[in-house]
Amino acid sequence: MSIDDFIATAFNLRKEDIQSFKSEKINGIFYIHITLTDKHPTCSFCGGQTVIKEYKDRHYTHLPFFGIPCIIVWHRRRYKCKDDGKTFSEANPFGPENYHLTYALLDQIAVDLKSPHKSFTDIARARGISVPTVSLYADSFLHAPRQTLPVSLGIDEIHSDMAKYGGSYLCVMVDNKGRNLTEILPNRSKKHLSKYFESIPLEERNRVLYVTIDLWDPYKEVAEKYLKCACIAADPFHVIKHLVENFTRLRITTMNQCVYNSPAYYLLKHWNKLFTTDWNIDNTPKYNGYFKQKMNYRDLFNLLLTISPELTEAYYLMDKYRTFNKTATEENCEEQFDTLLTLFKESKLSCYDEFIAILTNWRTEILNSFKRPFNERKLSNAFTENTNERLRELLDVSNGMANFERFRQRALYCFNEHVFYSITRHLTNNKRKGRTRGHYRKNNTSE
Repeated sequence: MSIDDFIATAFNLRKEDIQSFKSEKINGIFYIHITLTDKHPTCSFCGGQTVIKEYKDRHYTHLPFFGIPCIIVWHRRRYKCKDDGKTFSEANPFGPENYHLTYALLDQIAVDLKSPHKSFTDIARARGISVPTVSLYADSFLHAPRQTLPVSLGIDEIHSDMAKYGGSYLCVMVDNKGRNLTEILPNRSKKHLSKYFESIPLEERNRVLYVTIDLWDPYKEVAEKYLKCACIAADPFHVIKHLVENFTRLRITTMNQCVYNSPAYYLLKHWNKLFTTDWNIDNTPKYNGYFKQKMNYRDLFNLLLTISPELTEAYYLMDKYRTFNKTATEENCEEQFDTLLTLFKESKLSCYDEFIAILTNWRTEILNSFKRPFNERKLSNAFTENTNERLRELLDVSNGMANFERFRQRALYCFNEHVFYSITRHLTNNKRKGRTRGHYRKNNTSE
């Protein structure tokens, strides 16, 4: 591509719109001097005839030309009206007034901000501008108004130092059906969530038909109060997580009661994953250094089940519930659930007291998770958890960003396909207001 084609394409100009240009390379930078064709415009105030008063150079940093930094030097005309003497400048195709970057470069910065893998520092280095300038453009170009509540709303939280009002978690809301990030709130407390939903019209709230949550009571209470038409479902992953944690506590207690480095201790220490991992345990036997013989996973698993009757009973109960969670349907889940709950209660295993309380208190919400309203997927917080991982990545890339408003806008821009950017002349700085620095005395040391 020639330089004139490069310039014409970059600014949507025709070749006849360019009167003259020349390029030179100084200190590794391309300087492209360009003069546009004189259009003989009429006076923008009275419509009278005009003459050229003077030329003034405007410098615009542009996208690299084949990897070489590029600066546009535009010889800009200033016209004077023959009738009223007023002056005005030639129309600007290169960039917004009072900017020193071209539209093409500003567009590219906005595209860079869309990637959660790039920090402000990465973008600044790649585009030859300062980090505060990237922050300023992010505050000015990214606009993330409140999104309309979706039909299926997922609610979860993410730990962050940006949390406000004495909390430690941000509240994350997603559209389970549309697969978009919907909102991030600076606090997950019942008070703050209530205030948020109270600000939304009742008609919009009533359009929410499904809500997926973890086992955090305030989410359930707020959803019941403000989303009255919604079916509330407990995330199956969190239920299983509590079940496995309860079993793990019993396993560790049993292991600590065994003689150190005994066969039972060895098995519970190094092969406990056989309790919770869905492996093919009938694999080809391999030599085991501890037992000094060839063994497959089933051999080790069978030995695990001989260590403690209590642990064995707890394992079979856990396995029954995990199987139920995988195979039950909306039609048969209620009967199977009640049968399992009875088995847990009759077992008298103290390690499952917490899990029994969860099954009892969250029965309706757990059964609701077996509904499959969209694409045969169970109602769950799987997409919310996936979004949280991407938000953590954005936090890591941003070196622990501390400005909540800036983080919220960029996160919604990155993870919601309905949030766009717009280049504006009016720059806005969402700089976080910190504490005023107190008086101090500079130490001057001299020898």
